[in-house]
Amino acid sequence: MEARRVTTLSMLIAIGSVLYLLESLIPFPLPIPGGRWGFSNLVLILALSGMPFKDVLAISIGKTFIGSLLTGRLATPGFLMGISGASTSASVMWLLSRTEKFGLIGISLVGASVNNFTQLLVASTLVVKSFEIVFLYPYMLLLGSISAVINAYIAFEVIRRIGDTLWQD
Repeated sequence: MEARRVTTLSMLIAIGSVLYLLESLIPFPLPIPGGRWGFSNLVLILALSGMPFKDVLAISIGKTFIGSLLTGRLATPGFLMGISGASTSASVMWLLSRTEKFGLIGISLVGASVNNFTQLLVASTLVVKSFEIVFLYPYMLLLGSISAVINAYIAFEVIRRIGDTLWQD
């Protein structure tokens, strides 16, 4: 079963990396570093169905690292923002999924808000060195929420159609 687990992790990291790369081609409405629509986080939502925490974190970090490498943003503040936001939101989403009190949409919305807040916090301390950038949070929360609902719907459909046996040992 270890080979199946590695194959599943690799597949989800590859899909997330491709989505990350495609997202980088979509113009972001504001000129902020690391701006993404968030569809690459769909792989995190798919991974929540019974996957251990270390695997969810590996997917989160793996797709952000590879996506940043492919887009030439590996040694930039945007990379640090992405890694921080993705790993923090993945951790929170994984914890929420274990409570069984939140559906995919709730988990995805909380994940998007945590991701955006973490990225803005990193940007405000390391990039612009001012907390004035936090005024962007409502705007990013709106975009993140739209993306989160779409992510949750797609994840629900995928899980419904193929079952959650894909990553069950």
